Amino acid sequence: MNRLKTLIIFMLCIFALLSCGIEEYYYLPQVPESRVVRSLNNGATIDTSNVIDPTEHYYATGYIIYYKIYISDFDSDNIDSIISNNSGISSDFSSLSSFTNPANSSSIPSITTFSGRGFYELELEGKNIRDIALAKSGGFFRLFFPTSIDIRPYLDQDTEENGNEYSLYRSNGRGTFNPVPDRYFFSSTQLNDYANATSTINADVLGQSGISEIAYALMYIVAVGQDPNTFSRIYGKPTFISVFKLTKSNN
Repeated sequence: MNRLKTLIIFMLCIFALLSCGIEEYYYLPQVPESRVVRSLNNGATIDTSNVIDPTEHYYATGYIIYYKIYISDFDSDNIDSIISNNSGISSDFSSLSSFTNPANSSSIPSITTFSGRGFYELELEGKNIRDIALAKSGGFFRLFFPTSIDIRPYLDQDTEENGNEYSLYRSNGRGTFNPVPDRYFFSSTQLNDYANATSTINADVLGQSGISEIAYALMYIVAVGQDPNTFSRIYGKPTFISVFKLTKSNN
């Protein structure tokens, strides 16, 4: 009789486990640091090929590049020097280091990790960037900031099917602010003006008082997806891309 009770309890436990199941953990991979190759402070190539497994990470939707612009009076092509000599860049870079560190698997970004520090999603002029370089299928692309005045910074997806260049576009916070002088990544008088670094004008810019003619953009790439149960956005660990020196403009 005791054996029968034990068997019944055991079967009920098995049935309960099978019925309830084990909650799935939705994990998204980090773009390996080795997949980002920097060229001074005006270019970087990123390769996301085969990072996301479409079978294993079926809940993935693609990638996001987060950026933030900083006004500076320090001019250098050395990325480490730029970071250490700008308090805004240094603060953000340091705060995000636990998330970018591959060895720190417990530090995963949330929906406010970047937005809470004034970062916005990179866009392209006239094209959805998620359909081009940041699709979950992955691929190879380059971000480039020309040194010649008034030549627009661009994304180049150099593949057999597509070798087009797309102008990089600043966010407008989905209509919550109005960037000046325009949405291109140019270092200009209006962009560098401390008075314009407000939540309704250049919300993506950390201003600096005084006269400054230099601006940099700090960028990260992160895999994103959607939780099938809650439909909320989920993130992988971000990867540091670079600190780019914005191309100068006469505007």
